[in-house]
Order: sequence, then C-alpha cells, then structure tokens
Amino acid sequence: MPSMRGIAVVAGLSFVALLFVCVNVSFDPLHTRTTHRHLAQKRFALGPEPLPRAASAPPTARATRSAASESAAATGAPRVSTAADADVCANASTYLEHTEFWGGLLVSGEQNAQRSAAECCRTCRDYEPTIELQEGRPCTTFVFHPTNGACWLKHTSRQHLAQPGRGPAVPWTSGVLLDGHRRCDDCVLPATYTGCVSKALCNTSRECGSPAIDGYARIDPKCLERSADARRYLELVRAGVRLDAHAEEGADFDGLGVRWGIGHKKSNWSACEAACIAHRPSGAGPFGSLPCNVWTWCGNGSCWEPDAHSHSFGDCWLKFSERPEAVEVNMRMPMSKAYMRRHRREMAGGVTWVSGVLLAPGTLMTNGTWGPRAFW
Repeated sequence: MPSMRGIAVVAGLSFVALLFVCVNVSFDPLHTRTTHRHLAQKRFALGPEPLPRAASAPPTARATRSAASESAAATGAPRVSTAADADVCANASTYLEHTEFWGGLLVSGEQNAQRSAAECCRTCRDYEPTIELQEGRPCTTFVFHPTNGACWLKHTSRQHLAQPGRGPAVPWTSGVLLDGHRRCDDCVLPATYTGCVSKALCNTSRECGSPAIDGYARIDPKCLERSADARRYLELVRAGVRLDAHAEEGADFDGLGVRWGIGHKKSNWSACEAACIAHRPSGAGPFGSLPCNVWTWCGNGSCWEPDAHSHSFGDCWLKFSERPEAVEVNMRMPMSKAYMRRHRREMAGGVTWVSGVLLAPGTLMTNGTWGPRAFW
C-alpha cells in the first residue's frame, strides 16, 4: 500500500482518462447527508488537457542495434543476437562470462532468480515493456549470477556496452539482445488525457502531483499539508459537516496512508468507511496531519495489489488524496491486456478490494483517472 518506500514492479495499457469535474463546495444543509453509489465500471473518457512531450522518446530498434553492435565488437562482447536466430538463448555465443554490463534497470535480480543463464536470457527476451519503467524501453541486456541465480534485466546504451565490468574476479555472465522484443502496449497514449502515467508523462491539476510516481519516492508531505484540499477537509471536519460518501466494489483507489491498513481490521466495508469518517489527524508520522478522504478495504481471504505487502481480509486503509472526486485508480476491471498478462496469476480472481471516497457536500463524483500504479 502507499508508503514512502519505493515499490519495485513492472507494469501497461492504452491509456485514457475522464474529464475532471470542478469542485463545488456547498454548505447547504440539504447536502449534509451520507449517500452510497456504486460507480459504473467503464473505461475512462478522454480528458481535455494536452499530452506533455516526453523528455526523450525510446530509441528505435534499428538505431539501438547499430550502436550496440558496434560497441560490442569493440569490447569483445558476445555477438548481438537478433530475431533471425532460431533460439538466441540456446546459442553459446550469446553469452560472455566474467562480464557485467551496466544499464537502466528494468527488473531487479533480487526478485528474478533463474536456474541458468539461458533462462535469464529468455526472461529478457520475453520481457514486456511498460511506460513507467525506462519510458517503455525493451530489455536489451541480461546479467546473470551463476551462484545465487540473480537475473538482472536492463536496457543498455552504447556507452554502457562500451564500458562493462570485466575480469576473472567478476562472477557475472552477460548477454545482449537487440531484436525481437515485445512491444510496449502501454506506450500508445491518446492525444489528450488527464492524469499521470510516469514522471515524464504527467498532466494533472493536483497541486502536489501524483504521489505514486517513482514508487512514492518524490512525495512532499509539506506540500500536501498546504494543499487546498487538505485545508478544506480539515475545515469541514472541524465544522462537523457530514461528507457525501461514495463506495465501489471491485476497485482499488490510490492515496497516502494516514492509517496503515495491515492489522487495522474491519468486518465489512461500511465499517472501514465509518473509520475514515471518524478519523482525526494525530500529527504522528509523515502523513499524520492529513485528513482521511479515501479508503480501501480487503473483502477476500487475501487481496493483491502491486506492492511489497501481503493483504488479508478486513485490512482497512485510510488515505488522503488531492482531488478525491477524480481519485487515482490503481485497479478496476477491465484492466489492460498488457497488465493482465504481467499479473496473470495475481489477477485470476479479479479486483477483490472495495474502495470509497468522502466528498465535500455537493461535489460531483467522477469516474476517476488511472494512476501510475495501473501501469506497474
């Protein structure tokens, strides 16, 4: 669940998002009631804002191949394997022992143990790019440790190919694959959208940006405390105004944890919602001064989401989000085909979370926007 720690995952989809609805805060007593609405599970409509230009486009296979091949020849690296090979990973010339190539990290070897260099090679060949990692670049280099089985997948530049770590003391076996990659389905975005996919592709009206970018590593708690939404919700809580409540089954909403969910058990989703309504900031912890306006509840024996934690029935996460009426959605069926391929086993039972938001009276709820975690 959301935290200050980076979350290592891989992720993808043809990205679309819904038009943000402006906040209209009203203190009319007619609106001081709690309502529940099951949100429609449908794809997001296009937003009105222009797509930001990425800092740099992924290199083409042709340009990357020629540069890498030249560098490999100059350094005595293994032959650069191409799609013309029947099975590049079965070819001994693909590998170079006692060599460690550098590059942009795609998959950590700590989470990708393989039994052999050939199996490591195949995970690189079958790697499915996602726009959240290295701007959708493919796996072009694998680095395998023959003792512990760690298999690191990377995107390698010409400079990194030209300067590998080499020598009898280097335990790694490396290889280079520059053709036959899977395409990045997530990288095909609409001309306009609202929301954040990655640091380079972020178009949001949230004052402090999308917190999940770079695995929550760029969160600014002070910015969030100063945000208009945080101040507005604190005023509503102090005034005793009842907030409009919206709940959705089969959805996982993002936000920053003001109350850690693991061990915070509730018997049903309405009890979790009530806990969010009753929450009062304690001031403890990095987000302790923020109010609760988003919650998620695990309604299954175990609930999965792309993070490093194990979640079980009754876990109730209390969260804060800017623009909760356009909440960032981590998961909601149907997810993209690329996402479902990456998480085939974990998503076999669909989305087992129930999520909800609390809105200022009179604020219209939208279908939300996809957040970065929908691409992990």
